[in-house]
Amino acid sequence: MLTITAAGKSPNDAVNTVKNAVSSSTDSLRVLIDSPSQAEAVKKFLESQNFSVVPEDDDGTLYLTASKIPVRTLTKNPAVKTSAANPKSQESPGTTGIIISLRNKDINSSFLKKFLLSLLKVKAKPNVIALLDSAVKISAYNSPLCLILKKLETEGVQILISESCADRLGVTEAAGAGVIADMAEILDEIFSCSKIVSI
Repeated sequence: MLTITAAGKSPNDAVNTVKNAVSSSTDSLRVLIDSPSQAEAVKKFLESQNFSVVPEDDDGTLYLTASKIPVRTLTKNPAVKTSAANPKSQESPGTTGIIISLRNKDINSSFLKKFLLSLLKVKAKPNVIALLDSAVKISAYNSPLCLILKKLETEGVQILISESCADRLGVTEAAGAGVIADMAEILDEIFSCSKIVSI
């Protein structure tokens, strides 16, 4: 882990010191600081560079620990829009779509975790899972349910994240599973399924 000393510097100088030391290959670092204004300025800069920042106190020594947030390329999924590209997909028998649309308090519910874990165990997997409203938060890299979604992806399940909901809830840059899709693309995929389950 890279250690940078910013103690004794003005907030602007502290930011410049960190900026000069951080390279594109830096995944984690620790910045020694000695004032709240320094900490705030450095934290703001690191977050703008896609780092997750945690302030800590190590026996009176103040520092910021920063880890690079894994960035996924969240562009429009070329695999989406299969209905327009292949009209027969609307006639595919036995295809299943799941729509998950939850309120904030339901995001970390034990029911949802059990439901997703059960999907891993069953042989017949859904073709697509659409995340709407607050449910887009479960796709965030730091969500406890993100790993389950990633596993489902490896098993052929397409995870679609509502673009407008992700933008509104600040998930677009933090998604660790799935792809961003606009509502028309999501509807194309859902309507092409012969069965739809809504949660």
